[in-house]
Amino acid sequence: MKESRQMLELCACTRIRTVARLVTRAYDDALRPVGLKASQLAVLAAVDALEAPSIAALSKALFMDRSTLTRNLRPLMAGDLVELEEDGRSKTARLTARGEKTLRDGMPLWTRAQKDFGRRLKKHSLEPIEAQLHSLISSY
Repeated sequence: MKESRQMLELCACTRIRTVARLVTRAYDDALRPVGLKASQLAVLAAVDALEAPSIAALSKALFMDRSTLTRNLRPLMAGDLVELEEDGRSKTARLTARGEKTLRDGMPLWTRAQKDFGRRLKKHSLEPIEAQLHSLISSY
């Protein structure tokens, strides 16, 4: 077997990224009725859960560098879902009323996508995978 073929079949990074793209596509499709992508729903949920986080706190919670987070926030701000408030040297993110409604409307769609993902695993339970992913993320 060619070394490149072996790498594609065995590389943890490549396989995880492939799965991530497939899962992201499924969640994006599920969230289309509210006009969000999975990554955008995650940002809205983090802003809501962290209750007006600073950009630094939001970046840390989402494991995104600031420039990526800023790029992800732009369409949410343009859509009047999130607003940034300057507080001295830092900025805090807040959901607008429209952002709160969009998050509320998106959660049942997310729940359905989550259940569908669990069903796709068929023989495997989602809980052990969630625990393994959480453990892996925590190790960084």
